[in-house]
Amino acid sequence: MKVHLKGLNGIRAIAAISVVCSHIGLSLSEFGFKENWDSYLASYGVSMFFSLSGFLITYLLLLEKERYSKINIKNFYIRRILRIWPLYYFYLLLAVVALLYFSRADLTNAIYYYIFLCANVPFALGFPIATLTHYWSLGVEEQFYLVWPWVARKSGHLLKWLLIALGIFIAIKLFTRYIYSTTSYQWPYLVMHNFRFDCMMIGAMGAILYFKKNATFFRICFALPVQVIAWLSILLMALNKFHIASVTDSELVAIITVVLITNLSGNQKTVIDLERPFFDFLGKISYGIYVYHPLIIFLVIKTMAPYIISFNPAMRMIILFTMIPASTILVAYLSYELFEKRLLRLKTKYSFVHTQDTAESTAPGMPVITPAVGS
Repeated sequence: MKVHLKGLNGIRAIAAISVVCSHIGLSLSEFGFKENWDSYLASYGVSMFFSLSGFLITYLLLLEKERYSKINIKNFYIRRILRIWPLYYFYLLLAVVALLYFSRADLTNAIYYYIFLCANVPFALGFPIATLTHYWSLGVEEQFYLVWPWVARKSGHLLKWLLIALGIFIAIKLFTRYIYSTTSYQWPYLVMHNFRFDCMMIGAMGAILYFKKNATFFRICFALPVQVIAWLSILLMALNKFHIASVTDSELVAIITVVLITNLSGNQKTVIDLERPFFDFLGKISYGIYVYHPLIIFLVIKTMAPYIISFNPAMRMIILFTMIPASTILVAYLSYELFEKRLLRLKTKYSFVHTQDTAESTAPGMPVITPAVGS
């Protein structure tokens, strides 16, 4: 069975580029600027990735369960390994070699966390490895999927289970925030804040409502004011004007992402349509864009910063925000074509339900199910 959810690559593209631009801004002092550009954009982009991941994987699990009356857990983990691990460990090797060559960094205190997919631990506790800091999100995602397919397989009341789990998670998060605000004891809140299980659960809840064709859910998501608010929120995020309260921002971004997914994939009258070749191209290589960009920034700092500093500030900005994204996209594209695509073809052998978001993940001759709701 082959499924195409429109617009998902567009959301991936927006999230990936937002993370890259934010991290360039955070390195501006390395290029002669007085201070870095402090932005929440990277955090918003990661929350979008989490919500999208929770939505898509849950939707595919529900389709598999409906079609075959079960979820093949073994095949699920084989698919995850084939999609995530090869590039994860390849980049890990590249990053370690670059750090040892350019900075003689001492990696002994933290490297094992990255090897065993627990990069969120050093990130939350304040001793991440440069060029690998962004791996915290991959650690969180892999940890969530250690549990989620088992729950989806066993539970007949997924939505109820998610509401309870989400409520408990947010309650604990609020409690740790209270501790942080009243004492100097901050690490529990940092740990909870970086465990974006709430974003993935919100995405999963959206997938369940979408899968069940819940009329109220679609009526709310399809409402013109809701669509306008969602897209205006994306604009405010880009302008760094969305920040409401750090304790709730990630959940709000996850909800906005569900609204966008629902309209892009299921609403024939969606306000904005991201089903375009440019967005599709960037979305397909978004994993590579996310993974490679810190190393590219690091190498530009180590090899080109003295030359870039010689230009005036405006020209420096133009160089950084064109050269680094373009280089990242090129590297991600080559990685996708020469490395990842081969594994994605192998991944289809363990998939009962295929998505059309990556062309090679589908087998020829299968019927395409394009979910569309409303008129």
